[in-house]
Amino acid sequence: MRTGTRTVATVLRPVVRAGRAVATTPGLTLVGWHRVDGRTSDGLSTGTDDFRRHLDALERWGAQVLPLDDAVARLQDGTLPARAVALTFDDGYASVVGTAWPLLRERALPATLFVVSGTLSGHRFPWDAHESAPCRSGRLRTATAEELLAAAAEGLDIGSHTVTHPWLPALDDRTLEQELTGSRAVLEDLLGRPVRSLAYPTGGWDARVRAAAARAGYRVGVTVDRGLNTGRVDPLSLRRAFVPTDPTDLRHVLDGAYTFLRPLDRWRARGGPAW
Repeated sequence: MRTGTRTVATVLRPVVRAGRAVATTPGLTLVGWHRVDGRTSDGLSTGTDDFRRHLDALERWGAQVLPLDDAVARLQDGTLPARAVALTFDDGYASVVGTAWPLLRERALPATLFVVSGTLSGHRFPWDAHESAPCRSGRLRTATAEELLAAAAEGLDIGSHTVTHPWLPALDDRTLEQELTGSRAVLEDLLGRPVRSLAYPTGGWDARVRAAAARAGYRVGVTVDRGLNTGRVDPLSLRRAFVPTDPTDLRHVLDGAYTFLRPLDRWRARGGPAW
């Protein structure tokens, strides 16, 4: 996180915390990562030691970590505990199954992995093309169907991240439907259970995309618009922040100090992905 942004967040943090303290009902904080491996954190990659520090920060903050579906249901019926948090991962990287999930299991923490259903044989995404690590190393490839099944059997929740990870607002109606329904069908066939949660690739969503997600049978939709989820937030456009490297920044996220950046999140979302 840039120094200037952190400074603003530090100033705002007491104000935001005071506002939350007088709220009549607790809200839900969603946080996310992409891949977790042995490297130093950079961009999409979170170092294993940094990930452990993130989990330590959640514990120190007193986070009540809930399964995503349960958290959203309790958000809607007003029964969330204080400091409710749900943990998510986007894209379906193998390192989440191989590294992050065992660390979460050690602490009995639930999580949801949003999977691109067209990548279940171990895939490398276009945005990783510049990386020199071989795909077989596991750092850059996605999890295979067999790896996902094994993790799901241990309790890892699996959600949809579409079929091919497109920028959804740019798709025509037919292709949009195929991306949303096709991914659900593949994952449900693999897992043998309903898949009702979706993370919009690169946070790309608008009212038309959200309506298409509802028609496709999703009940939970996750964006990358920062901020606390209250009962007024549509469950198909939930707010979420990706976790910064520094645990201090994660504390700012949990306290809501970076919510002032949400208008920037929405402005960026209109432009589409950089790759």
